[in-house]
Amino acid sequence: MESFKHISIMPEEVLESFRELKKGSVILDGTLGKGGHSKLLLDKGFKVIGVDRDKEAFTEAKNNLSKFENIQFVNDNFANIKNILKKLNVEKVDGMLVDLGISTHQLESKGRGFGFEGELDMRMNQDQDLTAEDVVNKYPLEKLKKILQKYGEKVYYKQIAEAIVDQREDGEINTAEELVEIIKQCLPEGYRRTRKHHWATPTFRALRIEVNKDIENIESFLDVFHNYLNRGGILSVITFHSLEERAVKLRLQLLKGRKVIKLLTKKGMPASIKEISVNSKAKRAKLWIAMKK
Repeated sequence: MESFKHISIMPEEVLESFRELKKGSVILDGTLGKGGHSKLLLDKGFKVIGVDRDKEAFTEAKNNLSKFENIQFVNDNFANIKNILKKLNVEKVDGMLVDLGISTHQLESKGRGFGFEGELDMRMNQDQDLTAEDVVNKYPLEKLKKILQKYGEKVYYKQIAEAIVDQREDGEINTAEELVEIIKQCLPEGYRRTRKHHWATPTFRALRIEVNKDIENIESFLDVFHNYLNRGGILSVITFHSLEERAVKLRLQLLKGRKVIKLLTKKGMPASIKEISVNSKAKRAKLWIAMKK
């Protein structure tokens, strides 16, 4: 089988974070994706527990990593770490990796609804009921405002929420294109023109976080991960926006204060200029590393 091609974020930095672990150490990759990071770890002689809640990504990763024997696959949410390890009869592991990014495949797949085209789905776990379409069409105005304020940029969130509610009175909003147009009508041209990222991104990100409970998941994981990490074990987390950064930083600082962990990165480590030049997605990435005391 040919080695598959996939751009993993901060590959050298991730491997470096686990440099003190011995060959044969067990690392839980909580966001398996296509298997890019896990492949790097397996090539270095580590054993891997590969976890992902996205069935499409999970199936592809199993295919991509089929030549490796030292990996166990689990289709689940990394926030359920206690049950995941219990089912595998594993008490503790030596390392943990969580990459909180959205894959290019997910963004570009119209059927998944993570981008600005196609269905309003946005589910990481396709078995769950709640979709972005449900949030847009069924959430009451005040709840919709709260979601857009909490998880998106605060600017114009009221106008966007009100415009969504007004529009759905004439019929359901079913596609990303419809939602983008509604958002566009709420934003002044000057504001749209001066954004570094697409002006609809904050609203779409807010919906994605609400649908998948992204912040709740990372918070739940960080509240308990140290119970399942061996002494001297390493946690590496890659974040991509300020909400994730805030959640990770707060909980790691609390654990540091309780002398549960040692922070190996005082603040998130950015990707190298070289990596950003070939993978623009890495521009927003930050790596956080901690060691279990």
